[in-house]
Amino acid sequence: MIISRTPLNLNFCGEETNIKEYWEKHDGAIICGTINKYIYLIAKERIDNEIWLKYSKNEIVKRLDEIKNELLKEVLKETGFIKGIELVSLSSIPKGYELGSSSAFTIGSLNSVYALLGKYKSPLELAKEAIEIERKARGLNSKRNEQYSLSYGGLNFIELKKDGEIKISPIIMPPSIKKSLTDNLLLFDMGIKENPQDEILKEKPIDEESLHKAKEFAYALKDSLQSLDIRRFGEILHQNWVYKKTKEEIHPAIEWNYNLAKSAGAVGGKVWNCKNGRFLLLYVEPENQDRVRAALGNLNEIHFNLESSGSKIIYLEDI
Repeated sequence: MIISRTPLNLNFCGEETNIKEYWEKHDGAIICGTINKYIYLIAKERIDNEIWLKYSKNEIVKRLDEIKNELLKEVLKETGFIKGIELVSLSSIPKGYELGSSSAFTIGSLNSVYALLGKYKSPLELAKEAIEIERKARGLNSKRNEQYSLSYGGLNFIELKKDGEIKISPIIMPPSIKKSLTDNLLLFDMGIKENPQDEILKEKPIDEESLHKAKEFAYALKDSLQSLDIRRFGEILHQNWVYKKTKEEIHPAIEWNYNLAKSAGAVGGKVWNCKNGRFLLLYVEPENQDRVRAALGNLNEIHFNLESSGSKIIYLEDI
């Protein structure tokens, strides 16, 4: 039996530039980091040669072409696993596409099945294979940063180059500053139901002005972290929010909660999908955190730390 553990991901800024039609012309730039909330994939062989899959649904089939979960079907095809197998997925956080759960599921599945076959795959290999699997399964041609973030782990500045290169630059900070940054970030589950189709990037006109601005914010956020000005980090998050309000439709509940938090002392915040996003990330200095929590008392807070490791095998049963 094998168990893989893959962290979830927070895109802090610039994820809008992760559109092929944009980064092929202008390059993309994203600040993101993994957190200590995980998706676990348990894999073990079955002697009856059946395929048992347990995620949000249960499947028991005899052949690959009978599998309904397209991601798992492509994972088993990619790895070449032809024996009976049981795969079980567990998550430590409510499902939310904004936190990279879909890509974490893909990468964790790949990591577990390869380990079951006695094969090691590097973070680079896992990221590249996950991108190709998601492209085949769901047509996600443009999403590229989360797979790298989840495979490598840590706080990173990721550049999407015109020639297709992915450049990952870890953001290094003294432990005390990194701890202060983590302590000042509060994550809340707003409970808004999301549409899985929002995860699939649809063809629509590219607003290059907005994407240029998103990239500008990403570079500014990187500079704030590298200069160890973490309050500036929170201020840039708010500037990005204010700009997004001029460009996007905002769900009334999201705007209400954000305004409550800001009035209670939050410096800034982040919502990944302004129309029906589930999670609200806030930068709040310690002296204001109790007031913000009280203002958002109807929301479930998710306590987390930044995670330095990417997807890894945490249990390998001796045979």
